[in-house]
Amino acid sequence: MKRIYIALIILAFLLLRVPPAYAEPPSAENLVTDAKACILIDSQTGQVLYEQNADLRLYPASTTKMMTAILAIENAKPGQVMTASQKAINEIGADGMNIGIMQGEKMTMEQLLKPLLISSANEAANILSENVFSSQSEFIDQMNKKAQEIGAVNTHFVNPNGMHDPDHYTTARDLSTIARYAMSLPVFRNTVCQRSYQLGATNKHSSWPVLYTSNPLLYRESEYFTKVTGIKTGYTSEAGHNLVSAAANDKGMELIAVVLGVSGTGAGAKARSADDCEKLLEYGFQNYGRQNVIGTNQFVKKVSVKDAKDDTELTLVTAASVDYVLPYDKSQWNIVSTSLIPTSFQAPIQKGEVLGSIEYRRNGVLLGKTDVIAANSVEISPITIFFKKIRYPLIGVVLFFILGIIFKKVSRSFR
Repeated sequence: MKRIYIALIILAFLLLRVPPAYAEPPSAENLVTDAKACILIDSQTGQVLYEQNADLRLYPASTTKMMTAILAIENAKPGQVMTASQKAINEIGADGMNIGIMQGEKMTMEQLLKPLLISSANEAANILSENVFSSQSEFIDQMNKKAQEIGAVNTHFVNPNGMHDPDHYTTARDLSTIARYAMSLPVFRNTVCQRSYQLGATNKHSSWPVLYTSNPLLYRESEYFTKVTGIKTGYTSEAGHNLVSAAANDKGMELIAVVLGVSGTGAGAKARSADDCEKLLEYGFQNYGRQNVIGTNQFVKKVSVKDAKDDTELTLVTAASVDYVLPYDKSQWNIVSTSLIPTSFQAPIQKGEVLGSIEYRRNGVLLGKTDVIAANSVEISPITIFFKKIRYPLIGVVLFFILGIIFKKVSRSFR
C-alpha cells in the first residue's frame, strides 16, 4: 500500500510539471478569410504585417465616414451649430442607417460625430457635408483632396456617407492609411471606441434613447490584445460587409486591420467580418512585437584620428535607440544597416559630437536612423598645435625672403 501511495505522489508531481497547452499561433498561410481583400498594419509606423488583395478596388460603404469625420474635425469648431436640411434627410438612401434626425434639427458638430462614427448614421454625414464648407460639392472635393494628401491615392469619393456609386471606391490599403491618419486625431480616437452614447436634447428631440455602436468587435475579448480601440463598419449589398478595426495590447502596440467585401446579409455575415478582423489582429499580436533594433550608446567601431594627441583612438557609438515592430522570430528580421560615417577624422573631437549616422532597413523599408557620436574626446597633438601657431609667421618669413630676392633681381636689371 505504501508503494502505491508513493507511485501516486510521483504521478501527481509529474502531471503538475507538464507545461500548459497554448493555442498554436496562426501563420500567414492559415489566415483564411471570407473577405475579398484585407490588410494588417502597425498603427504607429504604418508597416504592413499582412495583406491580401490590398490594392483591389472595392466599395467602402460606410467606412467612408472616417474621411467625413476627418474633414469635420479639422475644419469646423466643436460647438458649431449645424441645421439638418430636408435634402440631408432625403439622401439617407434606401435602407440607409439613420437615427431619426429631423429636418430643421439643430446639432453641434461635436454632437453629430457620435451618430456618424458610432451608429453610422447617414443623415449625420449629410448634415456635416452641407455645413462644414460652403456646399456639399466642395466638401466632397475636399474629401478627395485629403485622400490624396495623406497617401490614399486609389480612393475616390462621390458622397459623404458611403451609399453605393460605381465611382465611389477605395482599397484595403487606402482605408488603412485613412484609419491611421484618423486615429491620430484625439476627438476621432475618443469617439470610435465607444459602445454606446446618448445625445442631449435638441429643438426637435426633448430626449434621445441610448444609441449603440455598429461595430461588433468592440464587444469581443481576446487573450492576445487588451482593448479594441475602434474603428468603423460599412455595408451595402454591392460592397458586402466591411470592417476597419484597431486593437492594442498591454505593451502599447496598436494594430489596424481592414476587411473588405465579406459576402452575405444579416448578423451572420457581419459577425464573419468581425471574425476576420479578429484573426488578423490576433495573428499580428502573436507574431509581432516592438523590438529593439539597436540600443543607445551601442558600440559601432574604433577609428584612428589624424593629429590626435598620443595617438588616441576615437570610439563611435549610437546616439539613440531604434525600435520597430518586427517578428518575434529574429531569423525573419533580415535587417540591413547602412553606415553613413566619414572615412577619416581630424582632431580635435569633442565627446558627444555627431560624426555620422546609421540607417536600418528591412525589405527595402526604412526602419529607423540613429546618429553616430563620439564616445570620448580626442585632443589635438601639441606638435600640430605648434606648427599651426608658427604656420602663418613662417609663411610670412618665406614670402618676405622670396620678395627680397625678387627685389634684388629687379634692382640689378635697372643698373
